[in-house]
Amino acid sequence: MDIQVILIFILAILTVSLVVVGFYVVLVLKEFRNTVRKTNSVLDNVRTVTNTVSNPISAITSLVTGIAQGFKTVKSITTLTDEDEDMKGAIDVRRKK
Repeated sequence: MDIQVILIFILAILTVSLVVVGFYVVLVLKEFRNTVRKTNSVLDNVRTVTNTVSNPISAITSLVTGIAQGFKTVKSITTLTDEDEDMKGAIDVRRKK
């Protein structure tokens, strides 16, 4: 009979311990969920800031590329007109001879 009382007492202690541990696990999971929500919020803010910074940089890059292409175009046009003037000068020299 003493063994049954001891076993019931031990079973009661284990049950109370498991309930306390289960309650603690629920609290930890709740905190983890809040942490994940805050992390998602921070990541959304980082994405917004990144897009805000990258859009002007992209525009500046496009502008610089356009200016470089314009200089190349002007240079090639200048080269073509210089070649035409050289050709005219060479033709004039031949006619004078």
